[in-house]
Amino acid sequence: MKRARLRAGIKSGTAAQHADISPGTLTKYEKAENPWPVPVVYVLSEFYGLSTEDRDKLVALARQKELGWWHRHQEIPEWFESYVGLEAEAHTVSNYEDGVIPGLLQTEDYARAILAADIDAGSDEQVEGHVTVRMQRQKRITEETPLRFHTVFNESALYRAVGGAEVMREQLGHLLECAELPNVDLRVLPFEAGAHPVTGSSFVLMQFPDLLDNVSFEDIALIEYRTGALYLEKDQEVDLFARIFQRLQSQALSQEESVKRIQRIRRERFEG
Repeated sequence: MKRARLRAGIKSGTAAQHADISPGTLTKYEKAENPWPVPVVYVLSEFYGLSTEDRDKLVALARQKELGWWHRHQEIPEWFESYVGLEAEAHTVSNYEDGVIPGLLQTEDYARAILAADIDAGSDEQVEGHVTVRMQRQKRITEETPLRFHTVFNESALYRAVGGAEVMREQLGHLLECAELPNVDLRVLPFEAGAHPVTGSSFVLMQFPDLLDNVSFEDIALIEYRTGALYLEKDQEVDLFARIFQRLQSQALSQEESVKRIQRIRRERFEG
């Protein structure tokens, strides 16, 4: 709906007034923080000039959509609810991580150790809630129509003993299993690669399927920071991060070489 509004050149305040809702309410719909009511979808689809066929597609989708499972987890911040909602709709996610194993490939114990180490981790119950959300997100990788997940991560993540040797042994074994999945492209950026385009930071690229005939769903780049995330949607911004990710992939080991590197580090550092 947001893409349809932008394509029509209509400001959010104008759309909200037309639908007789507040601008803040429309923002929550567009960020997937609240489900779209069918009447609002119907009214705005026509206001945005969508075809009858595309309008009916969106109305049908609104009828079957409920609040995402992540909304039941009150411990996760509001900004992250938006992220999980987008991730749930994406068909491809490309992720660079500079110092940790990517969240979608973490074991439960590794995730727990990472989350508990945060200075604002909260109570044990809150940490467990975050772990549950992370494990639920990972189901997208193995579902019937799985998420295509491309990741490059720094070799340093393989050496840091998060949770201890046993946790790391299990975690590196899990990476080896994930590398066998046809929808997962897993690459290690080795120390010998030297300097690279995003030293010291991480980012995510998301691609979405086209639902409507006349509205393209463009990629989104996301940069997470301490208390939130920056979503980049302009073509030139997303294209920059797409090119950066391609450069990182070219500097990284191949998937086959990455598997061998993980096996060696697991054997040398975390096996008895």
